[in-house]
Amino acid sequence: MGWNFPWASSLSSDFNFDFNVSFTEQEQREGRIEYNYERGGHAMDETKEVSPVVAKIAASCGTDVPTYVLDRPGLSTFIRQGGAIYHAYSAYARGLDGLWGMYQWLDRAPKGRNENGVWWRRHDEYART
Repeated sequence: MGWNFPWASSLSSDFNFDFNVSFTEQEQREGRIEYNYERGGHAMDETKEVSPVVAKIAASCGTDVPTYVLDRPGLSTFIRQGGAIYHAYSAYARGLDGLWGMYQWLDRAPKGRNENGVWWRRHDEYART
């Protein structure tokens, strides 16, 4: 159809901090993290007891929990009209599931994702039969 989309990266910028998906260690220690339009109460907040699920995911990424939770999932879209740029949409946490194709199928299964702890595995982590 000839469509194209100008993509931009937030690498080496304050963008992720401005849109509340990246945080400083000080914000984390002081419980000042606001994520998904809510302050505190998230499974990844350091001020809470660390969830074993979060600890396992952090370890699988090769990092510790405090470092892992400094960045969280988020998506924002913008449109430029004339000389103005408008923030059109944001999604956080499970609001991003639509971008991860497998979740759409699992959500429609009889028991949904049937989650229990860290339920996904990488292709090389399944038992060989």
